[in-house]
Amino acid sequence: MRHGLLSTVAFLILVPAASGATPVVTIQVSPAAGPAPLTVSFVAAGDASAYHWDFGDGGSAEGATVHHTYAAGRWTATVTARSSTGETATQTTIVTAYGLTLAVPNPARYGRRAVFQGALIPAEGNVAVTLNGPRGKLATGRTRADGAYSIVARVRQPGAYVATSVRGSSTPLVVRVAPKLVTKLVGSGIRRSAYFLAARLTPAGAGGLAVTITQGTRTLLDRTFGNHVRVKLDTRELTSFEVRIAAVPRPGYVGVSRILHANVVLPRLTLGSRGSEVARLGSRLRRLRYAVPTEPSFDGRMLDAVYAFQKVNRLPRTGVVDDRFWRALDNPRLARPRFARPASHLEVNKGLQVLYVVRGSRVALVVPISTAGVPGTYTPVGRFAVYRKVVGFDPSPLGTLYDPLYFTGGYAIHGNPSVPPYPASHGCVRVPMWMAPYLFRTVAFGETVYVY
Repeated sequence: MRHGLLSTVAFLILVPAASGATPVVTIQVSPAAGPAPLTVSFVAAGDASAYHWDFGDGGSAEGATVHHTYAAGRWTATVTARSSTGETATQTTIVTAYGLTLAVPNPARYGRRAVFQGALIPAEGNVAVTLNGPRGKLATGRTRADGAYSIVARVRQPGAYVATSVRGSSTPLVVRVAPKLVTKLVGSGIRRSAYFLAARLTPAGAGGLAVTITQGTRTLLDRTFGNHVRVKLDTRELTSFEVRIAAVPRPGYVGVSRILHANVVLPRLTLGSRGSEVARLGSRLRRLRYAVPTEPSFDGRMLDAVYAFQKVNRLPRTGVVDDRFWRALDNPRLARPRFARPASHLEVNKGLQVLYVVRGSRVALVVPISTAGVPGTYTPVGRFAVYRKVVGFDPSPLGTLYDPLYFTGGYAIHGNPSVPPYPASHGCVRVPMWMAPYLFRTVAFGETVYVY
């Protein structure tokens, strides 16, 4: 009887222990941290009959031993242990998968500073980051508190660039390179002078150069060269060339191109220049009705004509015959009178600072002038007539006038040694001394003078 009683008591004690007890569970993680993508092994130990895993990134699994691969980030994994009678218990663990990003403007320009940027995930500050290129280490930097970093380095080679740190490395970033294309026109472009196109692609291994030269609708050259080229341009005639230079890139490099316009022009002429080109300039200005001397020298008289042309054509009043002057001379603004009647008259254009001698209702001569520019003075505007002419020098309260043609009161068109390309007189209309006798001879008493 005693033995049977003890057995019954033992049974009563064990039954509560096996029913309704919370399961015991522990977690082993390997590894708990490392570079992403990080594959982690999870092992749950305890007395549960089932285990459910929530990996914290949206993934889940069942079983005591499971594996999961994490992207960059800090994750909380949770295991739920369930007993055979339905009771549950949970445990959590932290897994850190480190990621390092890398970006740069792509393509990068050869030899220029490029800013490589990225971030350490999850964020940690003061972590050293090394940038490595196709030929090894380029530069270093450190992460900020938010994990971001930037490294400045010169890009000289296409290929894979990688950022590395103690936490891991970035995915290789394939960077293409835009080579450096240097183009120039060697020479002045003056007719019958040496004139060359020169181009070079750097680095030498970046590829070749395709060169196309056209003259209007004609293609003069269409050819591919090595990484540098020098081509002579024909300067026997005044013309314009369009030059297209394009890189033919090798793998890893991208194409770059340039367009140049090469003009074969007449020379730059200034006060004191002499020769056939000065004579040619004078001839062309005379055809446009400008007052020009016949001698092939760029003297003060030619300077007056150049100023007059620049005024009418709205060019800077430099007194220099440059490329812009020659281009304007090829397609000039024609001097036109404002008034058609009477058929013969004079027009003083104060806006342009020129005098038009009108004959047959057309401009027969263009003369540079200088009207009122002294403070407190003015040149009267309106329709007038020449009422008095004085040969030679005529003293006046404001100075001596040379061959004056008085058109109202004391105002006259007269010669003066100083006729700058801007208003500077006391009110009269100054003309160059060498033109005053011609005007005196050809302008009659009573001839109409318009001033506007």
